[in-house]
Amino acid sequence: MIKIQTTKQNLKNQYLVDNRPWVVTFSGGKDSTVVLQLVIEMLLELQKEKLDTKIVYVVTSDTFVEMPVIENYTENVIEKIQNYADKQKLNLKTNLITPKVDETFWSLVLGKGYPSPNQWFRWCTDRMKIRPTTLFLNNLVGKYSSILMLLGVRSAESDSRAKSINSRELNHRDLSMHEQIPNAFILSPVKDWSNEDVWTYLSKNEAPWGSHKTMMSLYDKGSGEADCNIAIHPDAPSCGKTRFGCWVCTVVEKDKSMLGMIKNGETWMEPLDKYRTKLKIYRDDKTKRDTRKRDGRRGIGPFLLEIRKELLISLLETEKEVNHQLIKDEEIIQIQKFWNNDGDIENTALNIALTFNRCVDAKIEINQIKKYLDDYKDRIDIKLFERIYEIEKYRKNISNRYKISEDIRDRTMNYFKGNYNEIE
Repeated sequence: MIKIQTTKQNLKNQYLVDNRPWVVTFSGGKDSTVVLQLVIEMLLELQKEKLDTKIVYVVTSDTFVEMPVIENYTENVIEKIQNYADKQKLNLKTNLITPKVDETFWSLVLGKGYPSPNQWFRWCTDRMKIRPTTLFLNNLVGKYSSILMLLGVRSAESDSRAKSINSRELNHRDLSMHEQIPNAFILSPVKDWSNEDVWTYLSKNEAPWGSHKTMMSLYDKGSGEADCNIAIHPDAPSCGKTRFGCWVCTVVEKDKSMLGMIKNGETWMEPLDKYRTKLKIYRDDKTKRDTRKRDGRRGIGPFLLEIRKELLISLLETEKEVNHQLIKDEEIIQIQKFWNNDGDIENTALNIALTFNRCVDAKIEINQIKKYLDDYKDRIDIKLFERIYEIEKYRKNISNRYKISEDIRDRTMNYFKGNYNEIE
């Protein structure tokens, strides 16, 4: 196919013209797979000529809430790609980018009570993808002065995508500047490829690191059409438009990919769809939300602490049903830290986790605290502790935690002044 040869030659020319390292963004989807495979094929050719002189970084984002089957596939294929690169001694390094633990979906929804995203408050992409990836790319720019990013975007994906691609100002090398990262340039090598071009290439060219069969099967099931068979009909619109994202996404009314998989035999995913629907319903239910925002202003605020507790229990029950870890131990520990700030001083999140045999290491810490209190009970004023605990229990919600530190200070001072019984 002439288009393939033209694209590979363009890649080779771009690679050889300067010493900028390359960054290939790889999601595991069909378009980014095409780009990465073309780059690896190019590197193999350059290796024979001893011209593979600069490193290629493959960057994959893991939000921790990807659909389990996609998460498993991506982790598996990334490992295969790195093993293949090591075996062939290619100058290529895979990198899995993850959000900070205090900015993951569960830390923010269950920890701080963020409502699940909608079209007007789509906080998830920035926290879980853009920020960690930007940090990684900025570090590369700091190390190399400049980088070239390769994106698997195509004009044929949608009208909005075509408009976005066409609006970019290109230099003489067909590169555009990254909008947020200085000295980062962007190349879209398959922007003119059609949907049929992509599927034809993937079906006729085996991946150097393995097979495309698993990916094609995922697209097939996710399309909702059990007989779409993209290998035979690469231009089939149902398969071509299949998109996989976070299984908790409430920006869309229905997760068509998940429902398509359930319809095509992946019935074990039904509890995931049920939990996603619950998040969406709770987000729109004002009775589940505080009457104040976190800055103290009146208005629909975060999920109430009791609701967050309910959602954590429900999530761990869902995790047990699907037999796949949906939340990490470090996220539960972070949730507990956020709950501590909202008046929970009973380690509720950790104790909930322990009932599901999660955060087992945290049990040691809890027992150590209990042992400490027992060892020093003669030196601790239990009555004062109980009175401070009363304040924390009373002011457990955000809306009435204003000046809580002053209340605790005043109660403590009055207690030692002998006014214990006068304090309400």
